[in-house]
Amino acid sequence: MRAERAVAELEALKAEAESEAVLSWGEHFTAWQAKVRGLLVASLGADDHLLSRFDSVRYSLGFWTDNTPDSAFQAAHRGGVRDVCGIIDAATFQLRLSITDEAEQPDLRSVDPELWEHVKNLVEDEDWGKVASQTAIFVEHRIRSWAGDPRNSRGDSLIGKELMGRVFSDESDWRLGARAAEREGWRSLATGFAQALSNVDRHRIQDREDARRYAMGVLGLGSLLLTQLRHEHGELIEDVQTGADSGA
Repeated sequence: MRAERAVAELEALKAEAESEAVLSWGEHFTAWQAKVRGLLVASLGADDHLLSRFDSVRYSLGFWTDNTPDSAFQAAHRGGVRDVCGIIDAATFQLRLSITDEAEQPDLRSVDPELWEHVKNLVEDEDWGKVASQTAIFVEHRIRSWAGDPRNSRGDSLIGKELMGRVFSDESDWRLGARAAEREGWRSLATGFAQALSNVDRHRIQDREDARRYAMGVLGLGSLLLTQLRHEHGELIEDVQTGADSGA
């Protein structure tokens, strides 16, 4: 269940707790109690500590005699309902925190899935410097491996600008774009990524106030390059990966 809906439903049930139907024993109270428990399980999970607290709430007296007035039983019942309302407050607090966290995360549908898998723990830890550097490292590694690890005249693996220039050259099977101007644009984007971002983020720590926004920008640009490669060269990528799997 989405956190926003769970918060709204829990708040409605807390408001319902003020009704005489809930504050009295009967089927309405039983249904209310079941709804609250079901929402806690659906939104927080069956292992959350608040569910244990909910299950331990008492709605009756622990001890009574024939002389115990009805008002004491009613007070015990209302006290249990108030305890549940406190648990609802704690649950909505947790859920609102998760809503904030979700809002700060990128939409997973907008990020290359393999790239996201590589950096998601860093994003969750808000280690923005490493998000940027690991994005640069992963994107270059993925492009190099897809392109068959192109090498220079000395037999060394190409890196950075040289790698991107070779992979996205007009003569390469991996070039992007249908027209010359498009191919030049994608090539410039890839070499710019290597020069402006990859070199900086690999070789020195970025200490800046907008570190999160910067890291998300690097993540977005890296994802864009991988996404376009998958879009235009899906069959090539599949051939490479199938060949790698069969040779393993």
